[in-house]
Amino acid sequence: MACCPHDSTPLAASVAATPAGALSRRDWLARLLGLGGAALLAPSLVDLVVREAAAQAGGGGSGAKKHLILLWMAGGPSQIDTFDPKPGAPTQGRFGVLPTDRADWLFSQHLPKLRDRAGSLAVLRTLRSTEGSHSRASDLLHFGYTPTPAIPYPTLGSIVAHQLGDADHPLPPFVQIDGMPGTSGYLGVEAAPFMVRNPTGKIDNLNYRRGVDAPRMDRREELRGLLEAGFAERGGAGVARANESQRRRARRLMDTELVSAFALEQESDAVRDRYGRGRFGQGVLLARRLVERGVAAVEVVLRGWDTHNDNFNTTKGLCDELDPAFAQLIDDLQERGLHDDTLVVCMGEFGRTPRINPTDGRDHWINNACVAFSGGGTKGGTVVGTTDATGEQTVDAPVTVADLFATVAKTLTVSGEQILTPDGMRPTALIDPEGKPVDALLKG
Repeated sequence: MACCPHDSTPLAASVAATPAGALSRRDWLARLLGLGGAALLAPSLVDLVVREAAAQAGGGGSGAKKHLILLWMAGGPSQIDTFDPKPGAPTQGRFGVLPTDRADWLFSQHLPKLRDRAGSLAVLRTLRSTEGSHSRASDLLHFGYTPTPAIPYPTLGSIVAHQLGDADHPLPPFVQIDGMPGTSGYLGVEAAPFMVRNPTGKIDNLNYRRGVDAPRMDRREELRGLLEAGFAERGGAGVARANESQRRRARRLMDTELVSAFALEQESDAVRDRYGRGRFGQGVLLARRLVERGVAAVEVVLRGWDTHNDNFNTTKGLCDELDPAFAQLIDDLQERGLHDDTLVVCMGEFGRTPRINPTDGRDHWINNACVAFSGGGTKGGTVVGTTDATGEQTVDAPVTVADLFATVAKTLTVSGEQILTPDGMRPTALIDPEGKPVDALLKG
């Protein structure tokens, strides 16, 4: 075993010379700090012990002060069949409309609960995209930049986790529920999403293996630090730090009582019913529980909006999931005093064609899409942007994706000016500086 070049006593000899049982965890770490190679990892091991002790004592950070909940409508919802109906037009299709106290603001008949909460909603009806394929459009609406292989951009949840997350908080700063995993890009593992495949199911690998308790796991971590020291010394320090960071995050989550946030059975049947018993409704309920406990960003995915065929039956079923969950989330955030500090964003990758195709469906449409907001400093009772009588042309207030991200950044006080320089890449602004906040959506 390697020894410190300034000390002729190998670690093994030092340990052997110590009476049995006299080595505490602190003693082990003190010896590690004296090793040349292992010194690269020793500070992080000290940090691990300190954070574990805080978690076991119910400590850790208090979590984020502001939060993002992204309700991601995977596939791209029809704007006409949700938040921008066109009654009387040949593009309207078979859905009726629900009025509000404003003549120019209508909702689909299948969003009655959200219509009743229009005073707590801000709707943008004129978001324009530049990407018409699902993968690139999804990346654009998650990154705020046109995707390029030259730069691994972070997803919106990772940006919020990086800017607002508390590194000392026992829960992950970004949790993604259902859907394909997002990417933290150049922000690294600390901002990566913690994936929950099924909010009603058991989260795997959060318990110690049989015969292993916390002290034994501590000893394993200390030994792992020794074994990885040589790899780190030979140029793998970055990878070693990333691996250790992931293990540290996992241990904090395993050891904290806050892991009960994932236990939906703690909620009453009545509350669970109000959100909807499907995966999406229960995922939105889980998002509320997570932000209550200090998580900075949560994304909940509702799949199935790619309605090239049978648009109206499919969209009705999806609205029946979206409407109660989003509405109940608004109510709960307001009741718990979290609404002003939690921005809820509901959107997909693009809109759908106003004209109905021969298979009773709607195809991809980048000219205008809707985004619904609630809380987080947005101005309730607000609708921004107008489209023409058929929904095919934007009449006023066109908004780019960069503008959308600038609006979110301003709402959450995320720094759009910060320049990050990933290894081997050119400097990149976290939020596209070309974007301008849509101030009409925000409280003055």
